[in-house]
Amino acid sequence: MIAQIPVQIYKSDSRGVFHSEKHNCFSTFNFEHYQDVSRNAFGSLKILNEVILAPQQRITRFINSKTNVIILPLFGGIEYKDNIGNAEFVHVDQIRVLAADDELEVEIFNPYETENVSYLELEFHMGKQYFKNYFEQYKFNLNSHNKLQPLFEIERALGFIGLFDGRKEGTFTLKNPRNGVFAFVLSGAFEIEDRLLEAKDGLALKVTHKIEWEALSENAILLVIEVPLNH
Repeated sequence: MIAQIPVQIYKSDSRGVFHSEKHNCFSTFNFEHYQDVSRNAFGSLKILNEVILAPQQRITRFINSKTNVIILPLFGGIEYKDNIGNAEFVHVDQIRVLAADDELEVEIFNPYETENVSYLELEFHMGKQYFKNYFEQYKFNLNSHNKLQPLFEIERALGFIGLFDGRKEGTFTLKNPRNGVFAFVLSGAFEIEDRLLEAKDGLALKVTHKIEWEALSENAILLVIEVPLNH
């Protein structure tokens, strides 16, 4: 009998939910008041939130020191600024990658008058020996279907994104066998390691060198992150 690789599934309908007039926040892992023993962080990936921000609203987040942050707009665009002087507009084919050497105060604003915007925020705590300070913006495109595109690289964490046609297959081989891998479905549906995942579902594997998937819908988008498990 072939041994089954331990897999943890994070279903979207089990995420922590925060609602207010300004914004909604859906947390894949434990975050603020949402705490569940089955939703602990995965290695250095401590936070994965989907945020929906109402028109003309702004929210402020405080980022811990020695933390790398990824902001990935999903719909519309956002105005970003922080308390160390960085300010810019980030739209759907860009990501913001930043590192907070010390505590950082970040403000996100929805400039649209009538439409919500949404974005993902991911935070990695890397530890002093792997941390370096930077603030960068990257552009990407999904014009090439059915393969992963590089999205970000922060120390030992690597992110990739891909747009897949229905019934197309894909694989990802880890660069470092000591890392784990976290897959997150941005839209559509996939069968990943023989498990069905739909929009905003996640899957974590700690012991593997490769994952495989098949897209089950047209224009399905997958985020794949190679995650350091130890600092």
